[in-house]
Amino acid sequence: MKFFPFLLRTPATVKLEIEPNFLASLLASGHIHITDFRCLDLNSKQIVWKMLLLLAKSKLAAAKHDSKTVNTLSESPYPSPLPGEFDHV
Repeated sequence: MKFFPFLLRTPATVKLEIEPNFLASLLASGHIHITDFRCLDLNSKQIVWKMLLLLAKSKLAAAKHDSKTVNTLSESPYPSPLPGEFDHV
């Protein structure tokens, strides 16, 4: 296979288009980070900002729910059947 010399030059950027839902799933799963890309226009930036705010809100709500679950479990008057069973939560 023959390599093209222009591919070996200094790194260039790749401009591509991606569906917002797919970008949201990549961000939520940690496969891509916000510092890995930049928005090329104002509309895209607004979409990404809203997406990040919704992801942050979702993570905060999940963390709040998890902490309530842990508090409920630790405040139970009944001993845990297995010591340390909920330590990983």
